Amino acid sequence: MNTRSWILSALITFALAGCAATYESAEESFQTGDIDAARAAWTELANDGDVRSMYRLYTSTNRPTPDDVQWLAIAADSGNADAQYDYSMFLLDRERYTDAYDYVRDAEANGSLPAKEFLAENDAIFQLWMKAEDGNVFDVTNLGEHYWGQKDYVNAIKWFERCIKENSYCAFYLGLAYAGGYGVEVDYDTSIDWYTQSALKGNKDSARNLAWIYENGNSGTVDTQQAFRWMTQAAQEQWPVPTAELGRYYLYGVGTPKNIQKAFELLTIAAPENKFAAYNLARMYYFGEGIEKDFEQSFRWFEQAGKQNHRASKYYVAQHYYKGLGRDKNLNEARKWFKQAADLGDSDAQFRLGWMYSNAEGVEKSYRTAFNWYNKAAEQGHSAAQNNLGVMFAEGQGTEKDDYQAFKWYERAAKQGDEVAQNNLGVRYENGTGVRKSNELAAYWYATSAQNNYKNAQSNLDAMLHKLRVKHVNVKLTEVYKQNDFDSTTLLSIPQGEKAYVLSEGSQWTEVYYPKNNTIGFINNTHLN
Repeated sequence: MNTRSWILSALITFALAGCAATYESAEESFQTGDIDAARAAWTELANDGDVRSMYRLYTSTNRPTPDDVQWLAIAADSGNADAQYDYSMFLLDRERYTDAYDYVRDAEANGSLPAKEFLAENDAIFQLWMKAEDGNVFDVTNLGEHYWGQKDYVNAIKWFERCIKENSYCAFYLGLAYAGGYGVEVDYDTSIDWYTQSALKGNKDSARNLAWIYENGNSGTVDTQQAFRWMTQAAQEQWPVPTAELGRYYLYGVGTPKNIQKAFELLTIAAPENKFAAYNLARMYYFGEGIEKDFEQSFRWFEQAGKQNHRASKYYVAQHYYKGLGRDKNLNEARKWFKQAADLGDSDAQFRLGWMYSNAEGVEKSYRTAFNWYNKAAEQGHSAAQNNLGVMFAEGQGTEKDDYQAFKWYERAAKQGDEVAQNNLGVRYENGTGVRKSNELAAYWYATSAQNNYKNAQSNLDAMLHKLRVKHVNVKLTEVYKQNDFDSTTLLSIPQGEKAYVLSEGSQWTEVYYPKNNTIGFINNTHLN
């Protein structure tokens, strides 16, 4: 302990009779606002050895002077429990952790309740503070990681900044802080600086995170070549995560030409310990991407990733059971795995559950349950689910019949390119069900669906063409444009005398349907009569 024994021997004496009264009168002066008089009296008393006055000089001001702090230290060394506690806090603020710990322990021993409560809450961290006090890089890093684990990011950053030269992980954590906004504002440029400093010292975690920042363009620019460079460094020791990611880069050509063989090798290494590698490896087997299809292998790896809560893998495990791929067909197991994926928000799994319940596949038919699952998938933009939800509204299956809702969901699905919904939307327009009747819009959607090779749409279109107005080409040859603009793409040319079916008409252009290739486009009005 930093004692003041040489001062104590000179100052500590028994108070004269009436001293207590003088102390009390000083306190009375303080309470009535005569601060200067109170402090003058306490100073005189302190010089005569009154410990209470020494302590009061420190507590009677919001801005203690060095002399006030010296009196606090003397009071603490004299055994005053309150002074010992306050002095320990003073030392703590100045990172004199060992001395602070000694004083707070003395205060606790002398009956200080604040000291007791403080130690009960902070004794463990005190041990870390004292170890880090001499600047040992291991102890400083350990303290930073302690604060990080407690989500006290401001203090974590303070300690990590002290060890960046000696420990690459200190710079890693600073990069992580600026990338995630932990204790600081998000700043990807600063994050890149810290990650780069760390990665250049060989830190694989920093190299991996740098790769992700460049791949995702978090700092404003996507740079897949830099992503590939850093992920390659991160994967040098074949750690599962960067090895899995590097395999993905080779598989999809991220920052490097596709290399299926290299992707397969890396994913095979990482798959036993990494669910993302297992998923991508399973896809290679499932779709035959650069290797021969093998549903037993795809099931193996999808199942492994699925058991680690990988959502898409759960869906594909279900598909194996549903279709009997690499496994005996088992609709009950399929439903279980679809349900797991659906509960995690997988729209394909939600759609498939809706299908199973609406068609009684492995479960008792339940339109209400089907409706609920279709609705979940449809809200996520799943076009087939949107179409099927439209059907359920149209038929009143699992819900009240609602022609407008049916139209709305058909339209959403149709605009996403679902050929069945496009045909259904055409039927709605042709019959005026849930929407104002329009033969032109009916023909438009029938033709769009027919372009997508939906046979029912072609027959529906052929059957209603007589309801449309017809115009004829009045020039030797006219172009049909994709947009109402001569600079847009030319779809085809129509010779003079050919008829085109009018879908809409403006002051300069007419939108038409032409049977060849089920073409929908625009012809300038001067070329038609």
